[in-house]
Amino acid sequence: MTTAEPVPAPPHQPGRAILQGLLDFRRSLAAERAPAAVPDAVAQGLAVAKVYAFASADYPGAAESAIFDSDGTTAVGGFIFDPASTTSPATAFTFSGGAYQILTVPTSTVSIATGINGHRLIVGVYQDLANARHGFADNRGTFTNVDFPGATSTQAIGVNDAGHIVGDYFDAANVEHGFVSSGGTFTAINFPGATGTAAADINAAGDIVGVFSDATGSHGFRFQAGAFTPINFPLAKSTTCFGISDAGEIAGSYTDAAGNTHGFIFAGGAFSTVDVAGARTTQLTRIKNGGLVTGACFDAVNGQHGLIGQ
Repeated sequence: MTTAEPVPAPPHQPGRAILQGLLDFRRSLAAERAPAAVPDAVAQGLAVAKVYAFASADYPGAAESAIFDSDGTTAVGGFIFDPASTTSPATAFTFSGGAYQILTVPTSTVSIATGINGHRLIVGVYQDLANARHGFADNRGTFTNVDFPGATSTQAIGVNDAGHIVGDYFDAANVEHGFVSSGGTFTAINFPGATGTAAADINAAGDIVGVFSDATGSHGFRFQAGAFTPINFPLAKSTTCFGISDAGEIAGSYTDAAGNTHGFIFAGGAFSTVDVAGARTTQLTRIKNGGLVTGACFDAVNGQHGLIGQ
């Protein structure tokens, strides 16, 4: 693994990154709720509003928390005590049975847990003492690196029950690519014609979802049986697909014409928008078998909360 500084984010994204590149959560921080005079997919019959019963999952004392995945009993994510302090790093945690626990990733200065499968294999991202980013896999306390060969940085984002891991990496030219790792064999995933690609989740059938960028912005995608399908929420400025269930339901987030960020579900060819009541922004990261969803929201004073919904 080549040692490198963390990939810088575009200047319009304030604050400190949780994830780098196309999956950076910070893009929501500047969004204010705008008047409803902009084109609205629900009002035009292009989507429906879906309501979940959400519970917050906030690491005690943290100013920012995010839940990236759950196996139904254990949720995983990351927290930051003080986003304004350079001495307060992002830290991986688990939440199970009402108890929060830091996930200590060896030699890490920054860590985020992003995925968990049915066998409690946890994947995520950490930054080492040399400021290089690596993916990791935690098999009940045994940690291994997940590094795309020749990459300057790697992020492991999702994992299915077969242990296949997806994520993204940056090459020497600072270009972002998606990947899937099966039994330690890595395969790059690049949406045709894209300027950058990130893979975020994989289901039991091997279907992969993620996000790609091109000259018009960022778009979600599904990669199934060797074929890419773009996924764009109706009337949205940008779309990110972050999770896929074994039934093929997709969860993610989109930014509307006014710059507001919402969660969404795409199932059976139809879109649903998802918003936490009173939140400035909502982002969904996973949809699990049985309909459980995870994610994060920003409240009226920019506090970030982890979410688990049903």
